[in-house]
Amino acid sequence: MSGSRHVVFLESNLTGSGYEAIAAARRAGHRVTFLTRELPTYLAPGHERLDLSLVDEAVTCETNDPDAVVAAVRALAVPADAVVAVGEWHMISGAVASRALGLPGPDPDGVRAARDKSATRRRCAAAGVPVPGFARVAAPEEVHGLGLAWPCVVKPLDDGGSNGVRLCRDADEAADHVRLLLKDTHNERGQRKIPAALVEEYVDGPEVSVEVLVRGDEVSVLAVTAKQLGELPYFCETGHHVPAALGSGLDERCADVAVRSLRAVGFDFGAAHVELRLAADGPRLIEINCRPAGDRITRLVALSTGVDIAAELVALYLDPARPLPAPGRRQAAAIAFLPAAAGTVTAVSGAGAAARLPGVVDVGLYVEPGTRVAAQPNNTARHGHVVAVAPSGAQALARARAAADAITVTTSPV
Repeated sequence: MSGSRHVVFLESNLTGSGYEAIAAARRAGHRVTFLTRELPTYLAPGHERLDLSLVDEAVTCETNDPDAVVAAVRALAVPADAVVAVGEWHMISGAVASRALGLPGPDPDGVRAARDKSATRRRCAAAGVPVPGFARVAAPEEVHGLGLAWPCVVKPLDDGGSNGVRLCRDADEAADHVRLLLKDTHNERGQRKIPAALVEEYVDGPEVSVEVLVRGDEVSVLAVTAKQLGELPYFCETGHHVPAALGSGLDERCADVAVRSLRAVGFDFGAAHVELRLAADGPRLIEINCRPAGDRITRLVALSTGVDIAAELVALYLDPARPLPAPGRRQAAAIAFLPAAAGTVTAVSGAGAAARLPGVVDVGLYVEPGTRVAAQPNNTARHGHVVAVAPSGAQALARARAAADAITVTTSPV
């Protein structure tokens, strides 16, 4: 691998962009090391799986501890040129480790502020970024007397994947949900959660996300993504399309709110996925995710604009002075997910036919006969996905949904 660099990936998400970044590093001819505390997580059915042929070396260490990450990187036979975290839960470890190793990466303080939803709200509100009315509560009884307008959304402060996010009609319902959240002390990666919850006024309107790359004060807005959600009271994402093409200047207003929010929290390097809701008077910030979008949104952006966010992120870590990309306009792209039903999968059919439908460019199945599925009210409740392209977002989404409907996953109750 003459002339190659050494990229160390610190864990990954399970929804596309982390694996895309690993594949991009391999395509560029770089050496790839994968640090993880539990490699079997990435090889189990029920979600997209890691292709180990793209990895030169997999190293087990306690990735939730930045000091352990630093020690593991320093012990590698080939010195690392970059430590890249793409998954939600390891952005802080990655930022702290990169700083300790003298490698490029975001300011850890900005990452911490983005990961703590109450800190995000406080900093953004202080900077004049439009946010819903909110409060941080550390006990169920604190919900009463907040002075917020109901209904409200109650969510963990530092989880991901829509875990624990619920619409509550009144203070009693919210108190019950806060009580439930506080019983869950650790996330799915074994990290202790902040022992508090966020209560925020519900913004009734469409949801979008803004996909960006950041270097210092420079921000390249690559796309605005329209998001499709399942039925309330939960907020499970069922599909996305790029571009959102909101019209009436809303795309530009969304981009402005996203950029201002990133500056308010101090996120200064890498990719970000900023979620907004469109109220009657304009966009309101919902969340800052200081990593590339999951759910294959990065693939949609590449198909729509020609910018491969995962590849650009790896390149930015290896050459922080390189110009940030500007988006082009090719076509629209969409993804539709196959909703999961609880039980044991007994048969899967129709994937081949779905792949041959007009505009379909990718069919991914996460299950096979024998896979046991626990359909929880979050973004893990999926059997697979379909990606399609078309001249407009609405057409691309219709194609993706039609192809998803052509696939049948049969389950038997557990």
